[in-house]
Amino acid sequence: MVQDLRGIIIGGPGATKDFVVKQDYFHHEIKKLIAEPFFDVGYSNESGLRELIQRAGSTMDQIELDLERTLVDEFLREVMQTNPKATYGEVMIRSALDQGAVQTLLLSEAITKKRVFWSCKECKKEWASTVDNATTSRNCPDCNSSNLTQDESRTVDLIDELSVLAGHTSANVRLISLDTEEGATMHSAFGGIAALLRYPIS
Repeated sequence: MVQDLRGIIIGGPGATKDFVVKQDYFHHEIKKLIAEPFFDVGYSNESGLRELIQRAGSTMDQIELDLERTLVDEFLREVMQTNPKATYGEVMIRSALDQGAVQTLLLSEAITKKRVFWSCKECKKEWASTVDNATTSRNCPDCNSSNLTQDESRTVDLIDELSVLAGHTSANVRLISLDTEEGATMHSAFGGIAALLRYPIS
């Protein structure tokens, strides 16, 4: 499907690749996805494909960054609407995931938080919390006891946990780098956790 393509990289021996592009052999929807420059490779078999991948590394990186910019720009535009099909922040994202409303989950690669599971030895309450540092002292939210047990076997990176939750409703997940201004803005202004939604939520 054309909508699943992020970009097309062209490579081949000599002038063959230029001829193919210039002769309009590609459908117009495909042609607009072709990335430049084109790459000279010595073979047209599997060896040539490996050579093309090696030579086109920076171009593929740029295609990925362009996609990140597009997604974050869409989020920034949508979140300013009266009834936005976008939301951000861990609490709202969890709510949207629970409702099956998330179309694309955007997570900053810079997120270092973890999801930690606790139990209180005094009142037996069990709960989970998101933390920057799991070793920081905490108290039970019910009885205020500091006599807690952390279930280290269930501790998970927040990025991984949210990605699994997104998979339950077939939501897409995109990791957003800090290599673009848009990615840096999403991390600094929105906590690095955002989503494009299937429909507005309250």
